[in-house]
Amino acid sequence: MSIAAQPAQDDESARNQSDVQLMPTFDADTTQINAFEVEDAGLYIFSQYFDEDEIFDELREWYDGEKYRFEVPAEEIDQVETFLEEYFYDLQRVGPTAIEPFCVVKEKYTDHASILRNSVYHTSQGSKTVFVMQDELSAEQALEQGATRLADSDVEFQL
Repeated sequence: MSIAAQPAQDDESARNQSDVQLMPTFDADTTQINAFEVEDAGLYIFSQYFDEDEIFDELREWYDGEKYRFEVPAEEIDQVETFLEEYFYDLQRVGPTAIEPFCVVKEKYTDHASILRNSVYHTSQGSKTVFVMQDELSAEQALEQGATRLADSDVEFQL
């Protein structure tokens, strides 16, 4: 259709269309953090690198620098969760009975540096090392590096 053949808009209609302003919308991506309940100790542990210093500064009191993880008493986890939500972090509490998908086992004295880097907790049991990985993707990557799922091993483990 040529420009000459298009119907003409009246001036008021054109002005109304130009005055319409749409509100911007966005969906904020959240980062999931798995906090593992250590039932007998009455605390939750998690590992997360925070790009913003103000987040780490607020959580510093719960950070264990030797273990590279946060250890939050169970009675304070609600406070931490609320704080993290403000920065688009989604804290998922993982209870003792739901931990198995995050656990892998590897023979002691074998190369496990990259597995250790993505773990929240590790311990030796006999000739094996058990790792609690920070997320299920890290557990999958550990399998690719020679680890075995806890469920497929002969190791008994409870955090």
